[in-house]
Amino acid sequence: MKLGILSTLDELGIEHREEEHEAVFTVAESKKVLSEKVPVKSLLLQERKGEGLVLVVMAGDKRLQAKQVSEALSLRKLEFAKPEVLKDTLGVTPGSVSLFGLLHDGSSGVMVVLDKQLIKEDEIGFHPNDNTSTIFIPGIALTKFIEHAGNKYEIIDLK
Repeated sequence: MKLGILSTLDELGIEHREEEHEAVFTVAESKKVLSEKVPVKSLLLQERKGEGLVLVVMAGDKRLQAKQVSEALSLRKLEFAKPEVLKDTLGVTPGSVSLFGLLHDGSSGVMVVLDKQLIKEDEIGFHPNDNTSTIFIPGIALTKFIEHAGNKYEIIDLK
């Protein structure tokens, strides 16, 4: 998967770099390993009684306000996706959710919500669908990557 991600970034002309590190599963762990970087959370949510799937990509120091996201997208109550949904949709296990999972075949119907703050950052890092390295890209390139993957997105000022 990592080679596919890197070749896609090259194809799109998106500047990138990779940093290998010990496995990290949480924002707190990633802050220890990549202390000088803006921490990022990538969370896959699903409608409680519906089929809607939403990948929320937000600043790691913020707390998810699922109600804000569901209202902005006119969706029913959102909850964290189960591990089998993560695997089927993004091809990952808990702790490895990433924007790059949009390259997985099952992700075509996933709506993406980007935290407005991230677009302004010089460099944002994501796991290449494995949590032992991070690939950094400019914040401004996030929408280009999502558009290439074929997903719809909303940019929201997440509180």
